[in-house]
Amino acid sequence: MRQGWGKRAQDSVRSGTALLSALACVTLLTCGVLMLILIRELDANAAQAEVAAVTASLDEAISAERKSAYNTGRWDDAVSHLYGRLDEHWAFANLSGKYVVYVVDERGNTLFSRRADGTIDPPIRQAAPAAITKLLQRLPHDRVSADRNKGGLGIADLYRGRPALFGAMAVTPLQGKVRVPSDDMRYLVYVDYIDTPLLKTWGGRFGIGQITLSATQGQSGIGMPLRDAAGSTVAWFNWQAKKPGRDALADIAPAMLAAVAALAMIFVLLVRILRSQERALVARNEQQAALTGEAERLRAEAERALEAAQRSRRIADDAAHAAVQEREQHAQQLREAAHEAGRSLRATLAITLPDLAKLADRLDEGTDQAAASTRIQAQHAEDVVRRTSAAARSLEDIAANTDRLAIASASIGGETAKTRAAVSSAAESSTAAAEANTSLLHHVTTIGEATALIAGVAEQTNLLALNATIEAARSHAENAGFAVVAREIKTLSQDTQGSAKLINQRVNAVQQAVQDSVGLSRRIDAQLHQIHDHIATAADAAAQQAVASGGIRSSVTAAREQAVAVDTAMGQISGAITELARNAESSRAISHDMRGRVQKLRDDLDVIIGELLSR
Repeated sequence: MRQGWGKRAQDSVRSGTALLSALACVTLLTCGVLMLILIRELDANAAQAEVAAVTASLDEAISAERKSAYNTGRWDDAVSHLYGRLDEHWAFANLSGKYVVYVVDERGNTLFSRRADGTIDPPIRQAAPAAITKLLQRLPHDRVSADRNKGGLGIADLYRGRPALFGAMAVTPLQGKVRVPSDDMRYLVYVDYIDTPLLKTWGGRFGIGQITLSATQGQSGIGMPLRDAAGSTVAWFNWQAKKPGRDALADIAPAMLAAVAALAMIFVLLVRILRSQERALVARNEQQAALTGEAERLRAEAERALEAAQRSRRIADDAAHAAVQEREQHAQQLREAAHEAGRSLRATLAITLPDLAKLADRLDEGTDQAAASTRIQAQHAEDVVRRTSAAARSLEDIAANTDRLAIASASIGGETAKTRAAVSSAAESSTAAAEANTSLLHHVTTIGEATALIAGVAEQTNLLALNATIEAARSHAENAGFAVVAREIKTLSQDTQGSAKLINQRVNAVQQAVQDSVGLSRRIDAQLHQIHDHIATAADAAAQQAVASGGIRSSVTAAREQAVAVDTAMGQISGAITELARNAESSRAISHDMRGRVQKLRDDLDVIIGELLSR
């Protein structure tokens, strides 16, 4: 039974060690996997944000080309001077600049392509055959369709082998004071290279870094295709993506390593404590088994000694009883025949008294052996009592260590509860941040609506300034001051439109960033809930460890009670052995008294025999 208890206690300690090791491995593995997932998500979100920013910049540039073509192509003076016989002097004065501008017909033939510095660009079908074909397919080809057109056309394609942005618009009247002479439409086409300064502006605006444009996708970093109107890739934007997750990991790596090292040290310390308890339990179990066997052996020897002493006492009692009976017979014979009895008594005494002396000697010898055996048994019993007491004290030490293990398990449970509370607080903070970002998104949308209203007002102001310019041009010198004011109003309107576009771009960028932030907050909130679940599992494991410690405590208490019971039983055995020693001493006194009585009987019989013989 005691060996079974020791085996159960040893198995409990081993299962506790295995459970603690498994808990350590699962905790470290879970934290590592969650950290890798979080870093990957952060890096992926950053890359998506950068791609979205470059895409938005490209769309903004195409939109600017489209609006420039629309603002210039929808012009009454342009209809008057670009249809019929094209007025190159007017086109050079009003259309030329540092940029590339074309006036083409419905078949794509170039009618005008002169810059302000006098440079004449090659025909557009030679410089950008694919681009002009796509533009002509999408531009209106009759006056009715052109009048319904409320915006220009913008695409990206190759110009003279280099990526460029194209803006096109049919030349149509603004106020309807002039008409397009026929359905043979003419178009205004703007071309701007996607050059290094533009890419540098995009990268600086969104903090992306250096963006390059090449015909192939880069081997590393992010590659975003530049597609034409048909969806075919004409070039690639390449740049090195930022790694906020990796950078954050590098920043917190020392603290993480310190935390992992501390956790590992705690787990190693607990495992060592459990293993030392296991070894102590095994050793004490073996010691207890040895002590129990020794106690059983001593108990058997004590019982055999007691039986031997009892046999010796019975022999002495039988001998005394026989002696009394024999003395009575001798006395009767003396009364019946004094003379014959005297002689027979002498002869009998000569035989009986030596036998009685030998019997007393044997009784003394047996008593001495019993006393010696009893003393040895008493010494063994005292030794067993001491060992049993030591075993009880050892079990008390085990119980104390088990209590400390239970306290350590409770402490682990408490720390796990604190960690779970912290994760719950972080999840609530993440939810609050997501709600705040949603509110911010609403306000940003409101700003975007206000910006759109400002842009509409600026566009109307631009139209009014354009009409004022046209009227001033008709009046020539009479209203020169009015023309100056009209130009200033047009300049102010254009500046307002530029500012509105810039604000709209910033609002769109902020809105996209806030949306990304909301999505990231929600993903972080989900991951925090997963961490909360894993910590709850760890808390359950700590509670199971506390229950196992309570089982070990109960087993140790039962073993201690059994050791106390063994100690009590050995005390009783020691008392019985002491009683045997007293009985042996009593037997020795009886034999001594018997020897004295035999001697006295001899003297008395000598007197009686002398008297009988003297009669």
